[in-house]
Amino acid sequence: MKITRILLLATLAMSLFACSPEETDQAETTRIAILHTNDMHASLDHFGKLDAYKKEMEKKYDHVVLVSAGDIFSGNPVVDFYEDKGYPMVDLMNRVGYQASTVGNHEFDYGQEVFKKRMEQANFPFICANMDTRDAVVPRTEPYVVLEEGGYKLFFLGLVELGNNGVPSTHPDKVRDIVFTDPLESAGNYMDRHNSYDAFIGLTHLGYDTDKKLASTYEQFDAILGGHSHTLVDTPQVINDVLLSQAGDDMEYVGKVTLTFQEGKLTDRSAEMVSLANYQPSSPALDSLVKQYRNNEALNRVIGEAASDIRGKDELGSLFTDAQRKMHDLDFAFQNNGGIRIGEIPQGPIRVKTIYALDPFGNELIEYEMRPAEIKSLIRNASHHGHVDLQISGGQYSLHLNEADEVEHVEILDKNGNKPDPDSTYQVGLNSYIASSYEFDHSDEGESLYVTTAQNLIDYIEQEGTVDYAGVKRVFVEHTHDR
Repeated sequence: MKITRILLLATLAMSLFACSPEETDQAETTRIAILHTNDMHASLDHFGKLDAYKKEMEKKYDHVVLVSAGDIFSGNPVVDFYEDKGYPMVDLMNRVGYQASTVGNHEFDYGQEVFKKRMEQANFPFICANMDTRDAVVPRTEPYVVLEEGGYKLFFLGLVELGNNGVPSTHPDKVRDIVFTDPLESAGNYMDRHNSYDAFIGLTHLGYDTDKKLASTYEQFDAILGGHSHTLVDTPQVINDVLLSQAGDDMEYVGKVTLTFQEGKLTDRSAEMVSLANYQPSSPALDSLVKQYRNNEALNRVIGEAASDIRGKDELGSLFTDAQRKMHDLDFAFQNNGGIRIGEIPQGPIRVKTIYALDPFGNELIEYEMRPAEIKSLIRNASHHGHVDLQISGGQYSLHLNEADEVEHVEILDKNGNKPDPDSTYQVGLNSYIASSYEFDHSDEGESLYVTTAQNLIDYIEQEGTVDYAGVKRVFVEHTHDR
């Protein structure tokens, strides 16, 4: 009887003073691995490896989180021209187990209606704190998401970059009725919340340089996982006691940030990059699904032949602009370097899918009537600090820079090597992204030629049969102080 009473009292004492399950977990060391990708741009090849790697990490860590820092779409014709544009990416991300993605600028490339459908199909939220969609087609996005793992609350704040025109770098028509605010200022609205969570993390699509500014401004962040600039941060960087990480692009790498908690507090942070390209094994089920998505015969159709490799912005840009000028009897045509999305077209057969990889954005070709002074204003305004941004057909141009690398003047020559008549007007082709996003003088409002630049390229190559741009260069930079 006495023994029974002692046991009962002991049991009662244990029940009064024992920790809750959550308290017990937090009294121990807990390691959480955050896996992050960015700027996947519709790349499919490494989803099987990502799935296998995530499963391996789940055996080594107490908890594993998988997130994306934006730009999951645009860049692979298999995805971009799938019947439901972009769906293969959402499907694969659902299967691997993504838990959040910040909104990237290329999420809008298919238009708001399509993005809305992809958001509804995703098993994870898209987040963005500097975007207001209350009057737009795109559904309302939460500014942040809180993921709870092992009793620890991880706060992820989403932010998207803004271009010089105050909207993300996509066609302005694609973000109509969406209100964007400065990302660094918007981030400040959430800093007073950092003590309410066990880890305070930026999941940003701002570019690495802006991430550094964000870290310098707000020491409240424990880590910033970034995107947009396609930077591979293979050596961990810490600024203002904020850990910075970004995993390149096209799913060649996955970043891993390890958070260590002891007695309920974050005590250590570390980061590393893991090459998915070199990782083995891979998930057979996901590899099989990727193969199914790639089986699109229409994209494999041969449209012409490259007599030699067409490499770099000069050669590829010349192909781009020649197609615009020659197919529509224009005097000049221009293509922005940022819209040239692959590094080369190899010698040999050119297939439809190669052109859509080169030019995935669905921009229309716009014709303007312009005087030489207006053309020069386009080139000058695009050439920040002597940086060549525009390729040309119908002639060539030179940037003349001063000691500060500022453009002193622009010189244009036509296809015959002559300076255009300053009092004459010329027919100029631009893609609709340049037309809508670049600042330049023009009295003519422009007229659509009702063809996308990608389709125009396909038509041109089919017409030519064989194309050769080896060694073609039409843009030159000269420093006047070197004379």
